[in-house]
Amino acid sequence: MNPGVRFRHYQEPDLSVCAGIGVEVFPLVTSRFTEKEVSKVMKGQIDSCHAVSNYCELAIADGEVAGLIFGRVKGRSVLIDICRTLKRLPPISVRFLLGMYGSRRKLLRFLNPCLEQLRVLRRNTPAGEAEVVLFAVAPKYQGIGVGRALMDRFVRHALRYRVKSISVPTDETASFWFYERYGFRRWAEFKDPLESYCAGRPIKGFIYQLLLPEADG
Repeated sequence: MNPGVRFRHYQEPDLSVCAGIGVEVFPLVTSRFTEKEVSKVMKGQIDSCHAVSNYCELAIADGEVAGLIFGRVKGRSVLIDICRTLKRLPPISVRFLLGMYGSRRKLLRFLNPCLEQLRVLRRNTPAGEAEVVLFAVAPKYQGIGVGRALMDRFVRHALRYRVKSISVPTDETASFWFYERYGFRRWAEFKDPLESYCAGRPIKGFIYQLLLPEADG
């Protein structure tokens, strides 16, 4: 990996550039929206993931954002996490009502698939203390170790809280092979309601789990 890569916490001004990375890496998420709306929709996706995460870090290379990872470690203070999430939700609601995330009518059509996806994930996700909520590396920086470095840092962070395993949801259209190469093992496979709705055809969803060294003994 480029030794010039550094890391820092995600901040609100990073939203637009992170949305741009998301559009490149997750085109299926915005496939039902016009070209003018895709960036707005991805901003809503990132804001939503940020709201439920207590670990948000960026990789910076050549002066620009090269990748991001949002995660949640359940071993941290539950009360602090709840307060943080509640603080982040009102601005998201206002942006939705103002149409800053794209067409409200189109977004409301995603409600049922989103709720069904949450139910499916709840049924299939293993009991654990940490999860990757959002993970993406800009295409131009893929293959040089940025993703592994981001994941390494999240794993080290989770270990500080004596976490035994990390889970991550993904699907067949995403780079699930990265998790397999990293050491994650496939825990479950299912039809992904949200991605299937976006694609207009059945899409396989996966849950991967990483057992951390201390847990393996």
